[in-house]
Amino acid sequence: MERSELVALLSPEGLRLLDSLPEWDSSTDVVRTVAALRKEGHPPELVAAVLSQARLRAKAAAKFGEFASTMLFTEAGLEQATRLRVAALHAGRFAAAGVQHVADLGCGIGGDALAMAALELRVTAADADEVTATLASFNLAPFPRATVLHARAEEIDLDGL
Repeated sequence: MERSELVALLSPEGLRLLDSLPEWDSSTDVVRTVAALRKEGHPPELVAAVLSQARLRAKAAAKFGEFASTMLFTEAGLEQATRLRVAALHAGRFAAAGVQHVADLGCGIGGDALAMAALELRVTAADADEVTATLASFNLAPFPRATVLHARAEEIDLDGL
């Protein structure tokens, strides 16, 4: 995803449009959907971005269940993300061991961090890619104990955590 697509997607218009779309399935007539959205006056870049997200959200349901419908993705980020069930298992182990703060360096779209934050662990997540870190921030926004940094793993001061 390009930065310009991300900016369009994260605009109030972009998020409203994405949330207004019906659930994506393989029978969705993309040409008809694009034509309808363009007729409503939405710019082509925004239409492309929201339809891409709708498709990715549908695909992500296999990994993230109901959480997928409120998350944002990149194709690569979704492919590389840990399945929520596995991430929850790992997070449970951290919690059971008494860990209170986890650094998720190279967090991608935030799947592992999401599972840890859901167990109320404090999470500092970081990704070197600006777009990816922004998506992780969006995905982790419901969790007040999660922080996302746009930084390389080597730049994070672990002593300060």
